[in-house]
Amino acid sequence: MRSLRDDGQTAQNAGPAPGAALPGARSPGEGDAPMHRNPSVPQSEIRALLAYLRACLRREAVHTHGMGLDLLGTDECACLPAGPELLFSGAGETLPLGPAATRVLRAADRGTLTLRYGYPLVILGEGTERSVLPLLTVDVRAATPAEGPGVPRVRAVGPPDVNPALLARAGITDPEDLLGLRARLRSGAPGTGNRPAALAALAAQARDLLARLEIERIDDIDPRAVRGAPRSASTGAHNVALLFLAGPGAGGHGTGTVGDVLADLDPSDPDGFDPADIGGTALEALLGPFGGPDGASAGTDGPGDGEEPVPICADGIGQSRYEALSEAMRGRLTAVAAPPGTGAHDLVDAVVRTAVGTGQRVLVCGASEADVREFLDRSGKAPDHPVVRVGGEEHLVGQVRLLASLLSERPGSAVADDGGAAAREDLARHWSRVRKAWAAMDDLASGGHELARLVEERRRAVAEGWDPDTLFTPERGGPEYWLYRAERAGAAGLAGHRHRAAVRRELGVSTDPAGLDRLCSVARLQTRWRAAVDRRVRSEPLGRLTEELADALERHGEAGTAWFTLAVDDRLRRGRPALENRIESLNWHQGGGWPGMPALLDTLPAWTCRTDQVRALPPRAGLFDFVVVTGAEHTRVAELLPALYRGRRALVVGDPACPGPGSALEPDEERRMLTAAGLNPDRAGRRRLRHGSGSALDAVRACTGTTLWLDEHTGAPPLLAEVALRHCYDGRAEVRIRPGPDGGPPLEWRDVGGRCEPVPGMSCVNRDEAYRTVVVVDEVDEHLPAGRVIAVVTPLQPQEALLRRLLGRRALRHQVRVGGPGLLRHDRDAADVTVLSPVLAEGAPAAVERRVRRMRHMWSSVLTRTRQRLVVVGDRAYWSTAGGPLGDLASPPAERTDPAVLALADGLREAGARVVLAQPVAGGTADMAVHLGARRLLLLLDRAPDGRALRRLVDRGDALGRAAGDPVVVVPAWRCFADRGTLVGEILAAR
Repeated sequence: MRSLRDDGQTAQNAGPAPGAALPGARSPGEGDAPMHRNPSVPQSEIRALLAYLRACLRREAVHTHGMGLDLLGTDECACLPAGPELLFSGAGETLPLGPAATRVLRAADRGTLTLRYGYPLVILGEGTERSVLPLLTVDVRAATPAEGPGVPRVRAVGPPDVNPALLARAGITDPEDLLGLRARLRSGAPGTGNRPAALAALAAQARDLLARLEIERIDDIDPRAVRGAPRSASTGAHNVALLFLAGPGAGGHGTGTVGDVLADLDPSDPDGFDPADIGGTALEALLGPFGGPDGASAGTDGPGDGEEPVPICADGIGQSRYEALSEAMRGRLTAVAAPPGTGAHDLVDAVVRTAVGTGQRVLVCGASEADVREFLDRSGKAPDHPVVRVGGEEHLVGQVRLLASLLSERPGSAVADDGGAAAREDLARHWSRVRKAWAAMDDLASGGHELARLVEERRRAVAEGWDPDTLFTPERGGPEYWLYRAERAGAAGLAGHRHRAAVRRELGVSTDPAGLDRLCSVARLQTRWRAAVDRRVRSEPLGRLTEELADALERHGEAGTAWFTLAVDDRLRRGRPALENRIESLNWHQGGGWPGMPALLDTLPAWTCRTDQVRALPPRAGLFDFVVVTGAEHTRVAELLPALYRGRRALVVGDPACPGPGSALEPDEERRMLTAAGLNPDRAGRRRLRHGSGSALDAVRACTGTTLWLDEHTGAPPLLAEVALRHCYDGRAEVRIRPGPDGGPPLEWRDVGGRCEPVPGMSCVNRDEAYRTVVVVDEVDEHLPAGRVIAVVTPLQPQEALLRRLLGRRALRHQVRVGGPGLLRHDRDAADVTVLSPVLAEGAPAAVERRVRRMRHMWSSVLTRTRQRLVVVGDRAYWSTAGGPLGDLASPPAERTDPAVLALADGLREAGARVVLAQPVAGGTADMAVHLGARRLLLLLDRAPDGRALRRLVDRGDALGRAAGDPVVVVPAWRCFADRGTLVGEILAAR
């Protein structure tokens, strides 16, 4: 690909000098500077926040508690005696217990667990995953016996609830769905003042909810004749009531590792973190000054401030990723917004390699196993990048295996000092070349952008009768000469008269004040124009700069690999005793605790775990030089705090379109816990520290006040990705296209109206649309090449359940995944073809409409994680007037052709060439295709305002050229007006 412009030469130095030391480097084993015990945050505020978060986590663990079938009949879960159901039906205020349930009551008295009552009993799952999950639940506590001594009874102490754990198993995780089901359940409850658990029409309510959840009734749900135990272990609903213990520490499913997070957040725990120790950590930067002025935050300048880090990365690094890496390496706390497909995990990998290569310890925390796996997959591509996976006991075996392999495979000899110095010098030198190429392309782009702006001003001047090229000629004089005379023509006396006479005589311009002012303006414009053209002519050609940048990035990557290998080998050579000691400690302690870890961290500085597994590492302030949290949009603030406590600096990366993890807590519960802890609700809300109302990413963005963006998306067809980036990310990122020869049409619309039928909860179902979706999936499955993946996405759970049931009857050739807004949650979840059932149609409930249209995370993931084609099955007329991303796809806004393209096209047609505007090419679009006999030339217009936009344009041209097999030429927009004749000749002569 080439650029049609004049040749010349320019250079601008940037970046570190060749041979410079890598900023921020320290030698392994230097030790850590002590953390100070005078944090900028009042300890009382920290303790209040920790108490509030612990209370929220404990209560949520109660709501989401589930039990294995093997716990039924134990001291943690027991069926109640046969007879009428009393609490939910309102038939009684207290409930008598049998011997088995009495043992559960006594177990509750001995511990800190919550005693709960549930009806009817539901059994779900297969094999070892079989669970007991009551449909309706309520907290209970012991009551005064009413039927004589020895008959324990319990009383309800709260409102009835639809079991959130059961809803989650059924796929209902949206907070608005839970809110709607709770409201429906409690409507019209009798005697709510005296009997808080009472429900109106209990049997009908239970049957409706079971039907909504598509759970089969094994028994008839009859509150008048509850069974004392299930007749069988069949999957479905049983007419049985039970008493059980819930919360952290209780046996069962659903609590995860919340106990570890609670222990970390508890200052009274021997191994909890100490609020007095947070000084100098990333946690101090997040919280401080929590009690100070609204919007204030602790300083974010950290070690190495002012130094430009030299990155170490496996692949080339773009400018936005480098800016994020540079800020993270120098600051205390950094937030990075990473829309899907913009390379969040590539950034994480580069940050880790750079930190490890400069002698630092790094912890990478992922919100999920998928996030951890993404990081491990990238680090695993290089055998010289060992990363230790921690978390559960199952990872200790892998840790021992890794340590043993390092001891057996790594050399024990010393690394030559001159080799290390040479590798370090090569890395800095080639990075300096990259920075110089970036700077030169920035200058080239800014110059072209200025010329394009000046062209527009010149066109307006010509239209008003002031043609600079006609006014200022070699015979008459240049613009500087006439600017001098025009500025003095307004003076009084003989001198002014002479200047005015010369202007009238030689230029034919009126010498009234308005005319002289206009002449001065045009003269200045022409001066700026000539200077800009001269700078452009003397600049390095775009093609040469592109080649230099590509070579510099390749050499920099090779140098980074060489230096990183030497640095890792040197650490392992020095730390062999630490490896041996850790293995011996693990064997001696049988895998428990943190034995032998302090020395190991300098030998193996890269560690990773989930954010809820950080307690697998010692709870020591500033244990790591650097903590990276990825998938932060799905991370709770309570899980973020232990990670930031262990890090001196932190980088938090996430997708800002996601709403954050939902909460099963009721709003009143959360407010009571906030008040009990003594926190200011408004301040905590502004800092995004409230449980269930944001994410770790939101909290860090609110703290720092500054968010860096990764701004280059790859992976999805431009038509889809551009709509997502415009509507979900305010246009903060652009598409870097990589079309393939088999791209095909990226969008199909199958028009079907249908009707939205409301279902219990804030939801609905569109059956006509679901049946048509199944037909479309059959068609796609039949014609799609083998090995491709099909995703079927819908925003509402009832529609998802219907689609799953209908597609379950089909024998499909491809992998077909069915799900809701979270189906394409990760980049590795991307599908080749996505079939979207948006549900809404004319007459949809207003509340459901608002809910679906607000699902930015669904629109973003569907449009950016579809690799080849999106098929929408829905009411096109409805969506074309609805606005938003789907509205743009249903009724695309009219595109305005750039005037520069039109002017160039006119010139080419006058020269006899056949021109096609907006030429589609394998999923991308060229601004113009010029047919020259039997061959075709593709043109791209250059209006890039800066170097990174210019590089994206070059990449786009390369991709189009590879896909089409035709030459591609970048045309500066300013030449389409200012130098059209010459430009047309160059295009016609291009080969």
